Amino acid sequence: MAQTEKNTYQPIMFSLEINEVPKIAPTFREEIADVVAAQKLLNDSLQQERRYWNAAYPSYRWHQIMVEAGNRTKGHKNGGRMAILHLAIYDALAEVWKHKQGKNRSAPFQEYPEVERHGTRKDYSSYICEYSATAAAAHQIIGYYFPEQKPFLDDKLQQFKEARLRTGLQYPNDIATGMSVGKRIAEKYIGYAKADRTDQLWTGIVPDDKTLWSGKPSKWDPMKRLWQPFTLKAADQFRPAPPPTDWTTEMEELRQFNKNNQSSDIAWKWKSEPIWDLLLERKILEYGLDPFQAARASALFHTARFDATIAAWDGKYHYWGIRPFQYDPDFKPILIETPNFPGYPAGHTTVAGALATALTYLFPKDAVYFQELAVECSESRFEGGVHFRRDNEVGLEVGEKVGEQVIKSFLE
Repeated sequence: MAQTEKNTYQPIMFSLEINEVPKIAPTFREEIADVVAAQKLLNDSLQQERRYWNAAYPSYRWHQIMVEAGNRTKGHKNGGRMAILHLAIYDALAEVWKHKQGKNRSAPFQEYPEVERHGTRKDYSSYICEYSATAAAAHQIIGYYFPEQKPFLDDKLQQFKEARLRTGLQYPNDIATGMSVGKRIAEKYIGYAKADRTDQLWTGIVPDDKTLWSGKPSKWDPMKRLWQPFTLKAADQFRPAPPPTDWTTEMEELRQFNKNNQSSDIAWKWKSEPIWDLLLERKILEYGLDPFQAARASALFHTARFDATIAAWDGKYHYWGIRPFQYDPDFKPILIETPNFPGYPAGHTTVAGALATALTYLFPKDAVYFQELAVECSESRFEGGVHFRRDNEVGLEVGEKVGEQVIKSFLE
């Protein structure tokens, strides 16, 4: 896999000083008593809990919890939250993997016969728990974006700690050290997030020009072009050429599609499912990535999405591209309600181009599949009637350039 080329455990943004990583010398015999006591409580319910928290790779559940916290919270959701979450987890695990080197510590179940193994045996040191570093980082980051969910998150973290202890894979000190590493890295990212401009509000005006998009955008949407990018040199680094002013030919293509089709399977598919996120999860599991590799894949993926959004929205609010239903008031899109912001270049396809490029780098054997999906995503926005074909095609081109820029930055 291409993504294993970089294996030096270097962070993307933040690392810890030597004195920031706890140096507690554990008394293993005393700690084993805690593990044994926790395992004695195991029943069917707690076994299910243990399986839940230790399934898949470390960030798997915490990504879901970020989604759930958002669903439990009314109002605007900060657009930077997923990128910050996965970058923090990656940097935390880069720190953990760096300290695992030279610490060939066996798991408790390997040293003490009274400890049972409940979980998959790992072929790397148990020193500093990577699942715990992930949990602590995620707990802090999600809590920053959704402070009203603190009781919910505290309960999840406690469930995790108890479930992790019962696996017999880590000493309590390794869990505590992992928690400390994750928390400290998260604090650095929260400091960054407070100044990344993702919470700024728009106070501008929509151009008074009938050839351009018209409407009343949300107070957050136009500001996406001003978010602090992670890898782009500037928001307009890959700004496309201006859109046409005469959309006659492309408008007729849309009318003909609607005349010949009453629905679109792919328009509904790409409207209703988190296709790219589920695909990333599946590929990480299919290829059996270790925790560090999985964290890196997730960080690269979500960075590509974030920076692609900035690039797309730079074009949208620079050109104020008109939407089909505005160009022809008699035209009615199929299935999809037209988003309340300019059309050119298409946001869905810019992101699709970036994510397909990122996934192709991570899992090159599946390159053709990823590219076909990106094209399908592009076509879905045309068939749904919310974009001219050129919006989509240009979006794919911009997204591919963003994806290549993200990969280049991760390799540096």
